[in-house]
Amino acid sequence: MLAGGAMVLVAAVFLIWGARLTFGTLTQMGPGFLPICTAICLGALGIVIAIEGLKGEPPIPDLPKLRPLLVIAACPVLFSLMIDHAGMVPTVVATALLARAAEPIRWGWDLVLVPLGLSLMAVFVFIDFLGVAIPAF
Repeated sequence: MLAGGAMVLVAAVFLIWGARLTFGTLTQMGPGFLPICTAICLGALGIVIAIEGLKGEPPIPDLPKLRPLLVIAACPVLFSLMIDHAGMVPTVVATALLARAAEPIRWGWDLVLVPLGLSLMAVFVFIDFLGVAIPAF
């Protein structure tokens, strides 16, 4: 209930702040359009959360798994460290394989096909289509 109330309070602040700006129309949005629409959605969500909080004792959530968080956070680091030295294909394959390690690995064709498909797509989109100056290998 406290979280829902906090969301409604933040929504009210943005609604008051956005009301001082020109709203505009759907085709000609003014500077107040996005803050007001966002505040309305946030306030509605806050009300729903507050009502859910009033219903009773909330269940104790499980602790988040640390392995997926660390692995997914490591993927952009690996990509940035490898892209200049190894090229697009090995970098995308290594990053895709590392991302697969976020969950327990089940052996199958997708363990090979997904990294290869992503690397082929990356070469086509970034090197061939957009002309980014990154070597394929």
